[in-house]
Amino acid sequence: MTVTRRLAEFASSARFHDLPEDVVSKAKLLILDTLGVAIGSSTLDFGDDTLGLAEEWQTASGASVIGRGIRVQPHHAALINGILAHGQDFDDTHTESVVHSSGAIVPAMLACAERDGSSGQDALLAFVLGTEISLRLALPARNAFHLRGFHTTSVACTFGIALLSALSGHRRHETQLTQTMGIAGSFASGLLECVPAASSAKRLHAGWAGLCGIMADDFARSGFTGPQTVIEGRLGVYNSMLRGQDFDLEEIFKGLGQRWHLLDVRPKLYPCCHYLQAFIDCASQLRNRPGFDVAQIREINARVAQGSVNMICAPWATKIAPKTGYDARFSLAYAISTMLLCGRAGQVEFQEDELGDPDRLALMKKVQYTVDPAFDVKDMPAWIEIVFSDGSTQIEKLDAVRGNAENPIGKNEILDKFRDCTRTFDEEAVTAVADQILSLEAADSPAGLTDALARLRASPSR
Repeated sequence: MTVTRRLAEFASSARFHDLPEDVVSKAKLLILDTLGVAIGSSTLDFGDDTLGLAEEWQTASGASVIGRGIRVQPHHAALINGILAHGQDFDDTHTESVVHSSGAIVPAMLACAERDGSSGQDALLAFVLGTEISLRLALPARNAFHLRGFHTTSVACTFGIALLSALSGHRRHETQLTQTMGIAGSFASGLLECVPAASSAKRLHAGWAGLCGIMADDFARSGFTGPQTVIEGRLGVYNSMLRGQDFDLEEIFKGLGQRWHLLDVRPKLYPCCHYLQAFIDCASQLRNRPGFDVAQIREINARVAQGSVNMICAPWATKIAPKTGYDARFSLAYAISTMLLCGRAGQVEFQEDELGDPDRLALMKKVQYTVDPAFDVKDMPAWIEIVFSDGSTQIEKLDAVRGNAENPIGKNEILDKFRDCTRTFDEEAVTAVADQILSLEAADSPAGLTDALARLRASPSR
């Protein structure tokens, strides 16, 4: 039996009451986190540009766009809201498969729920299954898609969202789900040349998966067919995109229905690449040590995992002098130097007008890195050594970035981040959005949430 058929059988029989309580709780926190980031993005320059495009696509009915009182077709809503969710690189990551799952899947879930009038339980179930299948499809490859130049999020989430769209529309027959995922394979894409080229095209990738996944379901519904062997076939995803490499695709099914990889999706506390999160935490610890003086730093040495080099270290000339705020979000030197110098690394510190700070530019030139072969890229570890002008040294390391089931980021921390991302909006409206998300399983339809989002947009700034 093919990979997609086996996944379709699992998804077609799943029901909300089968989901463990901790999975439902984590799903709601991921939705809250993602929508907070998207709301915050709607006030930034790239968000304004994106929403301006959405206004050209508006329709009399359809799905809501965050940050504007307009509606567009569901696939366009998934695209636009996905750009807002992923565009700051502040959205979560499943580090083992290197998938930014919620940035793609939450906007698609919201669009499909509006399209279909789904109950809160149906929307949550579709979100969980879309997430789980996206993560599992990418898991055998680990970081290989990235190393071959493909953005794993854009590739894997296209399949998960195609399935989500079908489930949301109550098209549960396994044959329908298989056809939908088969068609999705023709749309799965996303090249990472945008990162070393310091362009902003990566901002599009999560939303692109949403658009393509919903469109794949639309075509399947209209009678188009897709290959059942789209994952493992001779010309399928793994053999085409990762040609010449051998992967154990049975890993996709290990513990299916018992072990939920969604629990290991890690939210971010800083608006930059997930590979940089632990380095910022290390820099914070070093800065808070007694007697620390940034002016006395002679050099900064970092150890990185091999699989992270193409994202946060190469080309190094760009990483020690980023040209745009978006480029800075993928710079090891910028992330470390910002925390050491400022004592914070939030949304303000990654804006364009911060890049010309002469003290930060000078500190970035003192950063150098080496690859540590003992580092496992899935843990996104960090190691920093500071050498001071008197020859003394201080070292800080983290074996793994926080946020998974073993070392979670708590509900209060997610709420704090949500409030910070939405701080320019009316507090009462912000609270209404959070309340709707955290009680989503009790909702008869998505109307309460979408109405709360609309009120948030219309509320005056604080």
